[in-house]
Order: sequence, then C-alpha cells, then structure tokens
Amino acid sequence: MLDLAFARRQYLARLADGPARIRDLVDEFEHSRSTVNRAIRALEEDRLVERGSNGYEATFAGRILLDTVDEAVAVAEAVESANDILNELPSSPRNHRFLADAEVVTITDTSPAAVLSRFHRVAETADRLRGASIAANDEQFVSALYRRTVVEESLELSYVLTESVADYLAAESPERARSIVDAGVEMSVVADLPFAWYLSTVDDRTTAYLAIHGDKGKFLGYAANDDPCAVEWLAELFDAQRDRGTSLAAYYRSNDGDAIGL
Repeated sequence: MLDLAFARRQYLARLADGPARIRDLVDEFEHSRSTVNRAIRALEEDRLVERGSNGYEATFAGRILLDTVDEAVAVAEAVESANDILNELPSSPRNHRFLADAEVVTITDTSPAAVLSRFHRVAETADRLRGASIAANDEQFVSALYRRTVVEESLELSYVLTESVADYLAAESPERARSIVDAGVEMSVVADLPFAWYLSTVDDRTTAYLAIHGDKGKFLGYAANDDPCAVEWLAELFDAQRDRGTSLAAYYRSNDGDAIGL
C-alpha cells in the first residue's frame, strides 16, 4: 500500500483536495485515459480513493497515508541536502519529524557569514530565547544576547551551557560572566549536551533551530522549523537539560568564583 501511495502520489494528492472525474484527471495531468484508469483502479482497490456522486475522492485512509508519504518525502529531501553535516549529530536523541519541512542551511551551500548573520538576526529580534550551547558562540551573537539581556533588559533569556563553555566565558570575559550572574539571568551548567539548539520566540511565534557543529566546535549549519511538534521536541529537551543542571552562579562559586570576583 505504501508503494502504491508513493507511485500514485500525484493522483492521491489531487483527490485529497476534492472530487474529480476520470476525464478531469486526464485533462489536468495530460495522461492517457488508460493510465488514469489504471491508477484510480489501483487506489480504489486498496480503498485509498472512493467514487462518489461528483467523481473520485480520497478516503480518510488515503489522506492519512498521503500525509505519511508527504512527510517521508520532506524528510528525505532534507537529509539529501544536508547528509554530510547531519552525520555530525549523535544517534540519540533524535526526532526525524524535525526535518520535515525544515529549512536546512549549511556553510557548504551558503557562505559562513550569511549563515551566521541569520543567528545574529535571531539574537536581535527575539522576544524570548531559550538556548543550549556546546561551543563558544560567535562573538557578535554573544554580544547581542548580553546587550539585550543585561544592559537593555529587552530579551527574556534562558540558557544551558556545558561546563567547558562556562569555563571559557569565565576565562575570556570575567566581567561579562560576573554581570550575567549579578543580573540573575537564568543559566544552567551541565557536564555535556548532545548538540546545540535554540528556541526563538517573536510575537508569540516560536521557531526551533537545531545547530550542528563539527570537530572542535566548528559551526557547520542549522535546521530551522516552526512546526509545533518540532518546537515541542526541543522545548522538552531544553527543560530536561535545564532542570538537571547547576545554576551558573553556583557553578562559578564552586569552581571559578575568584576568577570573576564572586
């Protein structure tokens, strides 16, 4: 049945939009009548379409199967366009549906500057940002988050850092680290993270960004998706990592408090 749905996808999609007669399908697809008849007969035999007073139309089962086929095609297209960098991600946790209809951008297809500029816009335009970092981010991105959160107080920021990133922040920017702690920014520190991701909310609409890094934290690209299921997946993962972490203030007090003047 799945093979049939893939093979006759265009007919199934058309009949999911509304009823059509055989002659309508012949005209729309410019296929021979015998070709259309064979396709509709096969779909009808598997009860994916049915004949009504206004012509053939997709059944409930046909519509559900079409949704599954469309999702599989969307995921396959995303994997094909980003196969090399996707293999940098761990095998778990994963959610293949995140890639359905996702915008996948890689530095091999787009200049690194153009890719980074997208994240700069995220930092500048978000009303709320939840992030999880496994590597030191681009300085312009970090500066924008710091300015909007600590200086302007125009961004609601929640963040999860790995211990290595927290240590880097204390060593490279002790004054900034101290200001973040003093401002009470919600930051948690964990030993490790599977990958980096961000949830950017603008005007009550949230987009999830799955960031992909290679060796030594090199940024390779991202996949972005605003589908509610995609957002929910990374939101739940964020909550779980945040809840298991130690606050940034407590982490520094037990490790590098002197370095940042705590």
